[in-house]
Amino acid sequence: MTARPVVAVVPFGARAGGPVSGAWARQLARRLVDRFAGEPALELRPVFLVAMPEATSDAGYLVFGSSPAPDLAAGYAESLGASHALTATLREEGARRALDLVLVEVRTRQAAATTTLDIPGGTLHEVEPRAAAWLASALDIRPVTDVSTPVVATEAAYTTLLEAMDEEVNATLLRQNDPAAADAALERALAGHLAAARADPASATPEERILVLAAESIDRGSMAAEIAALEQLTEARPRAWRAHYLLGQLRTETGDTNGAILAFEHAHAVRPLPDPDIVRLAELYANAGAVAPALAHLRRIAAGSAAYGQAQELLAIIAFQRGDLTAGEEAFRRAVGAGTTSWELHAAHGAARHARGETAEAASRYRDALAAGGPAVVRLNLARVLLAMGEREAALRELDALLATERAGEVAGLARRLRFGLIDPQLERELERAGQAALAGDMAALDDAAAVFARVLASDPDLWEAHFGLGIVARQRADAAAAERAFRHVLELWPDQPDALHELGVALLMRDDRPAALAALDRAAALRPDDAAYVADAGFAHLRAGDLATARLQLERAAGLDAQDPITTSYLVELGRAEAEARRHG
Repeated sequence: MTARPVVAVVPFGARAGGPVSGAWARQLARRLVDRFAGEPALELRPVFLVAMPEATSDAGYLVFGSSPAPDLAAGYAESLGASHALTATLREEGARRALDLVLVEVRTRQAAATTTLDIPGGTLHEVEPRAAAWLASALDIRPVTDVSTPVVATEAAYTTLLEAMDEEVNATLLRQNDPAAADAALERALAGHLAAARADPASATPEERILVLAAESIDRGSMAAEIAALEQLTEARPRAWRAHYLLGQLRTETGDTNGAILAFEHAHAVRPLPDPDIVRLAELYANAGAVAPALAHLRRIAAGSAAYGQAQELLAIIAFQRGDLTAGEEAFRRAVGAGTTSWELHAAHGAARHARGETAEAASRYRDALAAGGPAVVRLNLARVLLAMGEREAALRELDALLATERAGEVAGLARRLRFGLIDPQLERELERAGQAALAGDMAALDDAAAVFARVLASDPDLWEAHFGLGIVARQRADAAAAERAFRHVLELWPDQPDALHELGVALLMRDDRPAALAALDRAAALRPDDAAYVADAGFAHLRAGDLATARLQLERAAGLDAQDPITTSYLVELGRAEAEARRHG
């Protein structure tokens, strides 16, 4: 026998009892592997059995449960470099349940030990520690791992846990070829772990599984189900520090700043957050416009803390943004003394100087921000400051440098417009007048406006405002196809430009492309949530798509933003007729 046995655990098979017994058996094997994780006297390695397809067109699949003969089990173990293999069968015969365990020695390819563990009603949760104790005894080891305590207190909680673990496996296997089915399996897994956590509030294992799945969701990029599960977990277990903390992380990733603040504060109330997390929480408060709690948190970071420099940097940024140069520069010096400065700090300092008309100082700070790795928006602000200083050629050089690397997006669009105005101020003024005429809908002026937009594009084919103007002209002329082309061109130059998304949605509605119109108008409304017209048009798109419930929510919200808007009122009237018609046929 080796000094440290290595046991390959073959997924346990099941006899009778139906599919759910198969899930219990498979995951019971997995639970044994988890139970011995970190055990210095013994290592357990899981075996994954793969059935290869007979033809290249057939998919491979995993055989989850098996009870192989000793020679085959030894072959599995040998491939993993193990000294032993463990196999088992969960049997249900009438009212009797039992787990037949076989420990195979690889060297002899024979069973080294066998046992049958009877499982009286209501005691399935106890069979895992019993199997662990038997394995340790059969290998003649004294584990430091707790082999005697069940992971949950009841059979109901245990079977729910095992079934949820099996759904995790389903989600993993389905992820590549059937994402929708994988998401459904993942939701069932989360629901199962929540049920197990509620069934046994003292057990850490169901909570741990939810936390693992939630952490993995950051890499998947889809977090809605995990956030909902964490919210329910924290309601059931208010003292679950890690659940509150991870919920804060996921809400931060999804842009839910206020929700993230709430979750981190709950975590902080259960257990004080480390100083770097306090700084992050303060930044969330600052981003939400809540300066007082941000400052209160930052002032608690002591000078000896590793996060002191970060705290002083954020204090300086907040002070600069509030126009308090004295406090900002004091914090700036403390941050520099602590070895912490970033482009954000230099940029905030530059913006504060610019707001006070101290353009030379502002330019210097913006150059510091660029040297520290600041993004294109810093160069755009530097160009604006240089223009305020009367240095037109220097501003043009900065704009040219920016546009050499930034081809699309908001910053590129703003820089291109600023450059266009410097190069041809007369044509820029004509562009402004043409845009106003197109929006006003004066049919007699549309030809002249279109001619101006064409001249602008001859000078700069990537000026998004000119493409937008052509789209408005086409929409006013009821040429939905031309309008769609123009607005899509705008979105190539500036993805997620709210006005272009909104106008694209209107053009798509004109073409009766309801799904695409709905997507564009919903996105525009999300980007401009306080614009009654955008919210109302999104509601109208839902009405046209037959989603009356969402249409009602959107239109009532639009009416709350602007109760006097006649278009919203007309949409609500049309919605009322559609709801009445639905009730008559319902």
